[in-house]
Amino acid sequence: MTYRVRIAPVPTVIDDNEAPVVGARVLEIIFPGDTIDTAAGRINIIVGAGTAKIMVAGKILRSIPLC
Repeated sequence: MTYRVRIAPVPTVIDDNEAPVVGARVLEIIFPGDTIDTAAGRINIIVGAGTAKIMVAGKILRSIPLC
C-alpha cells in the first residue's frame, strides 16, 4: 500500500485510490528549509517539496509525499 498526505483542506492520509485511510493520523509535516538574512532578521524559507510523518495501524511511517 502506498500512502500520500493531502494537505488541503486539512491534512489527511490517503491511499492509492485517493480515499482517506481510516484511523491514520498525520503526525508532522516537514518542509526542507534554509534561513536568509533580511532587514527584519533571519527568516526561514521553503526550498523543496515537503514530506510527512504519519501513523497507520500503530506504525510510524516517515517521508510520505504530500499532494
